[in-house]
Amino acid sequence: MSAARALRPPARRTGLWIVGILLCCAVFIAVYEYFVRSNSGQWVEYAMLDAAAERVSSLSERGFDLWWLSPVIIALPAVIFLVVVLARQRFLAALIAAGTVVGANLSTQVLKTLWLERPDLDNGVPYWTGNSLPSGHTTLAASMAVAVFLVSSPRQRPFVAVLAAFYAGLVGAYTFTETWHRPADVIAAYLVVAVWALIGGWLVMRTGPEWNTAVVDYEPETAPLAGLAWFLGVTLTVVAVLCFLFSGGWSGIALAGEEPSLWHWFAGLFFSIGPGFLMAAAGINLFGAETGRRQRGAPVPSPKGETVRYPIPPEFSELYRV
Repeated sequence: MSAARALRPPARRTGLWIVGILLCCAVFIAVYEYFVRSNSGQWVEYAMLDAAAERVSSLSERGFDLWWLSPVIIALPAVIFLVVVLARQRFLAALIAAGTVVGANLSTQVLKTLWLERPDLDNGVPYWTGNSLPSGHTTLAASMAVAVFLVSSPRQRPFVAVLAAFYAGLVGAYTFTETWHRPADVIAAYLVVAVWALIGGWLVMRTGPEWNTAVVDYEPETAPLAGLAWFLGVTLTVVAVLCFLFSGGWSGIALAGEEPSLWHWFAGLFFSIGPGFLMAAAGINLFGAETGRRQRGAPVPSPKGETVRYPIPPEFSELYRV
């Protein structure tokens, strides 16, 4: 790629962001249709949730008072968010990031309580509760972490994304272990937050092109941490599938109500964490690719794509005369 073609404004390919949003929506629909509305999907989730209820003691059963969970989910990333915003004075980006948090959490509540239903199918799966997809706790944790990601500089975002995946994954896995949510609820929450992260990310880059543009030859290094996130996401998801095989496959799932398997608990645990790293990895790659590029000391390239003109040293001016 030539130097001229390498120069670009941030978030220049709006269509790519739209494709990402549509892809997240499509995966969300697929998760809901299979795990909530199909016989086999409900059995898979029942096997994991029943194993968590019968084979693992939750923290609440061990006497731990959990009233502090939601405040901690909010407070920890909120402090980091405020420090970054005040130190860098990224107030417009902060408003956009706050909007993504509100939008993601409102979307989750509307989807869970008003739009989506969990049918009581005649398939032998106990109807424990109504619809619980997406997970509200996971949405809150992931959206707060994404807010920090959005106001961070392009060079810091890969590291923040990996931490966000750890943070949201920890909360998601915890809600599964406590049998508050099924793994599909957690995955759906990641997808809701991903949609709003894409919307907020595009707006942050377009409204703050100066700090979302890197100098050519001094660009953010995304490959190592993106590779780590892809590795963890793929590995944990594959391990989750293997846990189902170790438990006997479909035969083991059919016996879930009678003989809960610890393998099913491990499967649910890894399914609650792995997809979060996959989305973090995709986010690192997208935001890295859409970060602007400019020459040192030059202004940010225009979104309209005007021809880039380079200064000609006076001693060489004769060579460029027509």
